Amino acid sequence: MRKKFRITAVMLIIATAMAGMALQGCDKREAAGEPAAEAPAEEPVEETVSQDEAPAEEPEDETDDTMLNVQSADAVSYSSIPAQEKETEEEPEVVADEEDNVLKTEDGKVIVDLVLFMGQSNMSGTGGNAAYAPKVEEGHGYEFRAISDPTRLYPIKEPFGINENVDGAIADTAIGKKGSMVSSFANKYYELTGVPIVAVSASSGGRDTDFWMSESVVNDFSERYKRAQVWLESNDYHIRKQYVVWLQGESDAGEGLTTEQYNQNMDNIIRPLFIGGIQKVFMVTPGRTISTKYFFDNIVYAQINMCRTSGYYALATTVLNSVSTEYMIDEFHYNQSVLNVVGEESAESAAYYTINRKEKCLYNYRDENVYIPEGFEYTEGEKKVEAVDHNENGDFVRY
Repeated sequence: MRKKFRITAVMLIIATAMAGMALQGCDKREAAGEPAAEAPAEEPVEETVSQDEAPAEEPEDETDDTMLNVQSADAVSYSSIPAQEKETEEEPEVVADEEDNVLKTEDGKVIVDLVLFMGQSNMSGTGGNAAYAPKVEEGHGYEFRAISDPTRLYPIKEPFGINENVDGAIADTAIGKKGSMVSSFANKYYELTGVPIVAVSASSGGRDTDFWMSESVVNDFSERYKRAQVWLESNDYHIRKQYVVWLQGESDAGEGLTTEQYNQNMDNIIRPLFIGGIQKVFMVTPGRTISTKYFFDNIVYAQINMCRTSGYYALATTVLNSVSTEYMIDEFHYNQSVLNVVGEESAESAAYYTINRKEKCLYNYRDENVYIPEGFEYTEGEKKVEAVDHNENGDFVRY
């Protein structure tokens, strides 16, 4: 019987350690038999990054060993694992329980997908408003409160994750969480897949990737994830898919972090999660500030390139690059109507990957063209994606 990805990954790590050498990495196009792309050239924070900029060479992997449970020589990057190994997870036989209105495995376990929502203030929902977030119907999505009450599932309600704080690690003040993208994500994902998510909060406002690489924070988000896994598996739930939705990078852009360093930092942050069983990180690119339209460009392009070339990441949405400033509540934060759209579009990308086992072609609002993931085959219809003007069609609303 084919084993789940997380078991395969651990076995590969052990085998690599015994051999005394690390596997060589390959990107999505190498796995597809095409030459690898080079990373985009580094751009300063305050300048617009040209899409015609000549690419720079990708940096060598210099993993920060202190952030991992294994040494870098033994750590197998996700993109090193052959595609056939990543795609051999055996789907359970699904039985519809009409009485409870849920999908179950043949042995009676309720099927759910586990999703960590990670990032900084726009993920927390600093600009949100719970009153304008959609209601999540019973059974369409749950919150696992890994910190405040890891003994049960709760219905998803906004402000999501308001009490999930750990001193010295992942924490927000009450005013940092007012209403998030999570409710709209849960609704859309259930609509498209018929499977509820179990959402875990792991966001903290104003934090750069150095914070996310610190030992206390790595231990915190890893523990939140593990608690959710163990509780679900111990209480008659079957975890079908395991994802991260990531919305972060504003602080790194403000500090002038290079695209190469951001890429390396991100790999160090999420690698322990992949070792634990996470299958994909869906990245929401930052948008703008009120005063500077392209302030986050170095991070935006870093994230797009990471999604294009690495098996770790998939692009969730770039819609924040299209938002008019009238729907921002301050220099950095978006109102609830924007967060609702971000949640829906991110869920569409995650659901598409879940159903089709390939990443979704998206409209790239930063460059005003179609983003086509590499390493997958698409029909002409799948590649035909048009922009949606949320500023004019009524999706974005001023409160």
